[in-house]
Amino acid sequence: MELVIGLVGKIGSGKTVVGDYLHRKYGAKQMRFSQVLMDILNRLYLPHKREYLQKLGHSLRVSLREDVIVNAFSKDMERDSSEIIVVDGIRYMNEVKMLREFEDNLLIFVDAPAELRYDRCRARGEKGEDKIEFEEFLKAEARETERYIDEVGKIADYQIENTKSLKELYKEIDRILKNRL
Repeated sequence: MELVIGLVGKIGSGKTVVGDYLHRKYGAKQMRFSQVLMDILNRLYLPHKREYLQKLGHSLRVSLREDVIVNAFSKDMERDSSEIIVVDGIRYMNEVKMLREFEDNLLIFVDAPAELRYDRCRARGEKGEDKIEFEEFLKAEARETERYIDEVGKIADYQIENTKSLKELYKEIDRILKNRL
């Protein structure tokens, strides 16, 4: 693989929109750390609710070891022959460490104000968020799985404040990748 791009950001910041754009325009293969958790939830016949994803991830890290999800994910990536891989949902330093082990890598922090992110979550209606109240949204952001996002964002190669139009967001992504591809 030529380039691995990691995306970090709070709930509703636009990480998936960035990943979708990288897939459409640059042919990047999209991968998510949460896919490992979704696979387990599927096997247990449970919905992909954010609460379940957060609790399951926390439980696995506590009971089996901190790197259990990262190790599984890394093995999936090593088997992949895609030229560009975009990893959606980096949240922990051990995930950044894994990203940095790939020769050519980028870490992009996508952010937006809480109210805007809340509106986006309600509008997309994924993971049971279409009816969530603002207070519950803020509680979800305070859970263990979300706690280190700002810290990880500080060491990102690029920070994007995603408050403008999609066109502006795409221009910013193109600007970042201009000298990498």
